[in-house]
Amino acid sequence: MIPPILHQTWKTDRIPERFQRWVDSWAEHNPGWTRMFWNDRTLLEFVGEHYPAFLDTFCSYPSGIYRADAGRYLLLHHFGGVYADLDCECVAPFDQIMTEDRVVLCKEPSQHVGEQVSNRALPYLLFNGTMASPAKHPFWAHLLSYLPNIAHGNEVLDTTGPFVLTSAQVSFPDQSRLVVYPPKLFASLDRDGKKDQTPENRHVDSLSVHHWAGTWLTQPTGRKLWMSIKKRFYRAKYLLTRGEQANPDELRKSVDAAVVRSPAPRGGNVAVLVPLRDAAEHIVPFLKALGSLDYPSEQIKLVFCEGDSKDDSWERLQAAVLPLREKYRDIVLLRKELGTKLERVKRHKARFQRQRRSGLAKVRNHLITHGLDASDDWALWIDVDVWRFPSNILRTLISTGHRIVVPNCVKVTSGPSFDQNSFLTIWSKQDYQYYRSIKNGLYQPPVNFWGRLYLSDLRHLEKVELHGVGGTMLLVDAALHRAGLLFPEKPYRDLVETEGLGVLARDLGIAPVGLPQVEVFHVPW
Repeated sequence: MIPPILHQTWKTDRIPERFQRWVDSWAEHNPGWTRMFWNDRTLLEFVGEHYPAFLDTFCSYPSGIYRADAGRYLLLHHFGGVYADLDCECVAPFDQIMTEDRVVLCKEPSQHVGEQVSNRALPYLLFNGTMASPAKHPFWAHLLSYLPNIAHGNEVLDTTGPFVLTSAQVSFPDQSRLVVYPPKLFASLDRDGKKDQTPENRHVDSLSVHHWAGTWLTQPTGRKLWMSIKKRFYRAKYLLTRGEQANPDELRKSVDAAVVRSPAPRGGNVAVLVPLRDAAEHIVPFLKALGSLDYPSEQIKLVFCEGDSKDDSWERLQAAVLPLREKYRDIVLLRKELGTKLERVKRHKARFQRQRRSGLAKVRNHLITHGLDASDDWALWIDVDVWRFPSNILRTLISTGHRIVVPNCVKVTSGPSFDQNSFLTIWSKQDYQYYRSIKNGLYQPPVNFWGRLYLSDLRHLEKVELHGVGGTMLLVDAALHRAGLLFPEKPYRDLVETEGLGVLARDLGIAPVGLPQVEVFHVPW
């Protein structure tokens, strides 16, 4: 059963006065309970003593809210009982759930369930501000197994908060050991103080109420005028320096609407499309890696496009594919010279990205125009310096049933995403930070910008809908390419190339899907 223990946490032993009446409400309705209060230091001591294997992860979190989230799961696993945030008020005795041998959870208010939940393919969002559990329940060990792989994520909700809690609950193998109530049980009010309108609430009594008074949710005040001035300044700079842009309406209309509405292909013919430049040392090992695919070679066509190389990539490519022509369905070699003179060591600098990525878009579109035909069901884009991937990667991508799919490209197992062109946008407001991040007409936010999540931030999910996609490895329904879904060569909504294609596809109603747990490996330089 659930032991009569209340766990609460705060930064220090000095609880802010605004929380005190809600803290007192727990003793009023549940007399005789043991109250265990934890500050940042005592929580650290607890983790160090009882969960030493988790200590490095716990200490690596960037702020206290991450540790408070992870700590509450550890406390419920070790002691059992009820965990409640300080801004949760008890409104009735908890007697009705204390005889449970299951973990007791409830959903967040339905008003909070929007695009961010559907993007993650989750059925709902769980509330982690009040939870109850018997001690040593296996669900918490299951949840904790997710945390080390996402410890350095950009978003607390995915790293330790409600999204990862929900993912763990949905994936827990024995659902009979969990009970998920409607929001009214612990969280009947939304962030605006409005009552949740979920019909299933009619059959549930409220035991506690969340007042959404936590300081980490507090929005900055008194700065609106200054923010408005900065936005006008950076937007004016953007308009003066953005250069030529793609016409969004024309670009969308250029894609055949009938093909957009059609289902994913049923056939299995794949065209592997590979742009390359100055890649002489990669060609032979790359072909060897392709040869290890667990996929019928007679259904694979290889299409390469080389250009602007300073080494002997073209000659090596021709020689390397010669003995393979009988193995594959077809091999096509293309060249596309752009005249780009960009030093490799400088190619990732922000000021060169428009030139570099517009050029890449032209090469990719050349591959589509001259490399794809009606016999191709799928286009698998893959960079020549992706050196290792699961042998069943093609089957895995195709089996998702989605028309645009990307795996998680990393340098090391469970490391941060290398291909950060695959992202989920969680903050799309065009404020001053947005316009400040545009260089030469391209939106280029900082690497750790909190408004974007990469696949390594979302490893608690099997799949997630994305806004941008990367091209290190990318599966696309070939019919979409033939229907006009190309890589924008001019900025489309301030994005080009693969990122622009991802946003364009989404605008057309085809959401690209990322697989955070499926890793392919880029050479580590």
